[in-house]
Amino acid sequence: MAARQPRFNQTVLIDTTPLPDSIPKVDEVGASSAPLMSASYFIGARCKAFNDDYMMCKTEAHGRGEFECMKEGRKVTRCAASV
Repeated sequence: MAARQPRFNQTVLIDTTPLPDSIPKVDEVGASSAPLMSASYFIGARCKAFNDDYMMCKTEAHGRGEFECMKEGRKVTRCAASV
């Protein structure tokens, strides 16, 4: 078992483990669902290639590629934030 202690925020587990240096750092989009839904058409058009790479990674990992596909997921987040 890990030496770190998880923290609970009501019913949400906050994992305090830092990500490895091989995964690029990216800020979250920082928008609620309403602005994201209204911009989804434009985000989808601009970020299609990144999203396709991420979905292909998830498919090749048979749905268990959360950590392996983190780089592709970060690229999708970075692209969405740029819109």
